[in-house]
Amino acid sequence: MVNRLLTRRKVLAVITVVLLVLFFGRLLVRYATPIEFAGEQDDPTITWPYPIDATEPCWLKLNRDERPIIRVNCFAIKGVLHTHSNRFAPLASLFDQSWTQVVKEHPAIEVLIDDKVYQFEARRIEAEERRRQILNDRHYRYIPDGIQVYALTPRSSESFPR
Repeated sequence: MVNRLLTRRKVLAVITVVLLVLFFGRLLVRYATPIEFAGEQDDPTITWPYPIDATEPCWLKLNRDERPIIRVNCFAIKGVLHTHSNRFAPLASLFDQSWTQVVKEHPAIEVLIDDKVYQFEARRIEAEERRRQILNDRHYRYIPDGIQVYALTPRSSESFPR
């Protein structure tokens, strides 16, 4: 009886480990696979239709060597495109700067949405009350200090070398 119970526990443990490895392996492949950052250049001055609680996938092309393209969620406030970091984004990773650190130094970025590329400047929302309001409107119950919110505004032609 005891042997049977131990055998069942071992089998359950092995199955659990295999499922976890498959799950996390799939996540790694999904996020480690680079996308083709290509598309038609489009007008960034359009009025963006996404609601504030949208999770529209968009890809940022940053001015760095390691992982220059990252996926974030975009949303709009009064027609202006925005995105925000996670709570740990201000911290440097083990391998490179975080994307928020890169954007602080090089705010001119390219954004890929629906196979179209837009030229933007990422402007951090510095006013704490405004940042909290935006995250509250995005249904955050608890608002961590580390989350940074950015308005993506059309950049002037001289702000980014082509």
